[in-house]
Order: sequence, then C-alpha cells, then structure tokens
Amino acid sequence: MPAELPHVIGVFDEAATSYDSVGVDFFTPIGAELVRRAAIRPGEHVLDVGCGRGAVLFGAAAAAGPGGRVVGTDLAPHMVELTAAAAAHLPAVSVRVGDAQAPAFAAGSFDVVTAGLVLFFLPDPPAALAAYRRLLRPGGRLAFSSFAAFDPRYEGALKAVAAHTAKAQWQLPKPTLFRGEETIRAALAAWSDVRITEFAQVSHFTGVEQWMSWMGSHAGRELIRAVPRERLAAATAAAEAELAGARAGDGRIQLTTRVRMVVAGR
Repeated sequence: MPAELPHVIGVFDEAATSYDSVGVDFFTPIGAELVRRAAIRPGEHVLDVGCGRGAVLFGAAAAAGPGGRVVGTDLAPHMVELTAAAAAHLPAVSVRVGDAQAPAFAAGSFDVVTAGLVLFFLPDPPAALAAYRRLLRPGGRLAFSSFAAFDPRYEGALKAVAAHTAKAQWQLPKPTLFRGEETIRAALAAWSDVRITEFAQVSHFTGVEQWMSWMGSHAGRELIRAVPRERLAAATAAAEAELAGARAGDGRIQLTTRVRMVVAGR
C-alpha cells in the first residue's frame, strides 16, 4: 500500500458519518448521472469501486433490479459499515472492504464496473483500468467519472482557507491522466466505443457556514482540519469573501462543477 493511501483512507473514514449528508446536492446527482450513462440493464452484475456512501451503488442496484447483483467496495471501513447498513434491505446488494486499485474478484465476474470520482485517488490508475477490464465479461463496460473543471470561486475559497494553515500552497490535485479528453482516450486505448461527455453539477449552499461543513464532509476535510481552531473564524471569513460573487438571486451560494463521464466497452 503506497505511503499516502492510508492517510486518504483515514480522511474518508473520519468523514463517513457526514459524507453526502449535509444538505448539499453533489455526490448523489453526479452518481445518478453516471448510472444513467452506464445504461445498466435489469439482471446485470455490477461492481462499484470506491462506493463511499452509495452515490452510484444504490442507483446501480435500482437499474439492475432484484435479478441483478451489485457489489460495492471501499477501503474506508466506516464508509463500508454505514453503506452496508443502508443496503441491508436489498438482498442483491453487498458492500465490503476492498481495494479499487486491484479488486479481488475472478476474471469475467461483472457486466459493468463503475467508479464514481475515485480513480484520481489511486496510486496507479492505468493499472486499475487494466484490472477492471479483466473483471468484465465480453461485451461488458466501464463507467467512471472525474472532475473536468471547478468553479473559480470555489478554487478561490480553497486558497483563502489554505492561507490560514501550514499548507498555504494547498490546491486541488490535477492528476496527469485526467487533465483532458486526449489523455483519457490514450489510457483507454485497449477499450472500445469510448464515450466521453461532460455533466454540470450546480450546487447550492445557504451560506459560507454550510460550505465549510460540506468541505469537512468529504476529502476537503483534510484542508478544514488543518486550520488551527484560533484561525477558523478568519479562514471562514476569507472563504466568504471569495464566495461573495457566487451569490444567486435568492441569496444562496451557487457553484458549478463540471464532471467528465466516461463509458468504455471491453
């Protein structure tokens, strides 16, 4: 396990209780859109890697129906515990601790592999893509999402908060593989019928306090918890100043995130 991976797992494990649960539309609609584009059919067997709290998992289960089978894996034990409990009433769904980098299943076990906003966290995404291809049956398909562009006001707010931590140069990661459509297509050279589209997720926040809570409910928790308690009020005020231009007519903060949706055939 790469040295940085336990740290990432720890961040998500800490965030599990509030993940996708602070009243902001983000992961769930993005996951639903990935499921729609994956065109999962009744009776299909689906593997959802890095399943988190089920943003993709539950939509995949609905699409596959009672005659299908959906397996969710995640390396954060608390995420798995909570999602497994939420899926307990679904006999065709199972959730377990598992590595999205190298899923431990027999070749040809699945019709569809989904990966919602997870591949860029992995130490070796190309190797993961090869592993997913091995897991798919002939005619199977992979569907994954990655960030295409963040709202500039969002990035400004992140930098404003980071200025109040020891990580003053903190910024959103921009992995090489996912920097554009050309590099994604190159990584999927062995696949067929590669389709890359974009989806715009518009999220609303009642104010900067909800934005800060939301940041602390996902991978952004690493940044928020790096702010010393005595500087949190100043960091919040700095973020509010950066987000002022994102206020919509109803007074809420409105941010748009562009997400790439990729579907490829085995």
